Amino acid sequence: MWGRRVAIGWIFGMAVLPVFSPAQQLIWRDQGRVRNLILPCDSGYSLVKLRITQQIDYSVTLSGGIYLNWEHDLNANQVMLMQDLVYLCRGETKKRFRFIEKVTHHLGFQYFFDSISRFHVDDNQFETRIECQIGKHHSAFLSALISTRLFNSYRFSKSDSGLLVRTMTSSFLTPMTLLFSGGIQLNWPFFGSLNIGLTSAKLTWIRDKEIYEALETEIFYGVRKGEDALFEYGLSIQFLINHDLLKWLHWDCDLLIFKKTDLPPDISMRNNLGFRLTKLMKARIQTRIYYEEQVRETVQLENIISVGLVVTL
Repeated sequence: MWGRRVAIGWIFGMAVLPVFSPAQQLIWRDQGRVRNLILPCDSGYSLVKLRITQQIDYSVTLSGGIYLNWEHDLNANQVMLMQDLVYLCRGETKKRFRFIEKVTHHLGFQYFFDSISRFHVDDNQFETRIECQIGKHHSAFLSALISTRLFNSYRFSKSDSGLLVRTMTSSFLTPMTLLFSGGIQLNWPFFGSLNIGLTSAKLTWIRDKEIYEALETEIFYGVRKGEDALFEYGLSIQFLINHDLLKWLHWDCDLLIFKKTDLPPDISMRNNLGFRLTKLMKARIQTRIYYEEQVRETVQLENIISVGLVVTL
């Protein structure tokens, strides 16, 4: 009787094992199958294949300036610490679907000796994108881009009595901009892409309502006093470049144009040139161009040159 039970159990196990055991496979990145979805009559070939790649670029730089007998700026002696973080997660399936998660963080701390300290660069973005390949170099996409700063920003001035007065000009989620876009993407392999947002919408939200009293204004980034947010509809164009010009020179550019129905376009561009000096040292030239008529009627330009340590994971 005991031998009969063992034989029956062995036959049942051999019959069931080939059907269910492949579904236990879990492989990371592009080494093979991520999950095996099969039917009892299936051959065991995976129906879903997913390739996930991740990349983290982090750099930190320290710079300073000390002046003696300097007639232009009496409080020009300073130290500046800056960190840059870019996290990119990309997933792709055999069905020509892709999703991209990107986090960009630029933060600089500037300290003037015997004077003030401030966060001079505070730029943070979180982007989610879904793409569907419809041609060799064409894709349909949906994207959402959130932008905000983390710390308060102040404008410093002197009162009639000579005291230093600071006025808050922006803060966390003040403002926060959320740009939705959907349309067609044109790809240039190993160079960049052009995203044409056939339908786009921009949401501007003000969290801290005290900003209106601090600046003594009725409108802040297009949002009127007493309102929470501003919703705008229009078209968008985004030009992205991520390419190695040389082995030691990398070009990263992000140009975003949002055209509203009855106002001039909003323009935002971030252009970075990275020079690889050694394996762990890198020099960078960062240029930011920003224009929005509701904020300022002139084009704002910022250039930063830095040298520091870089870690890529």
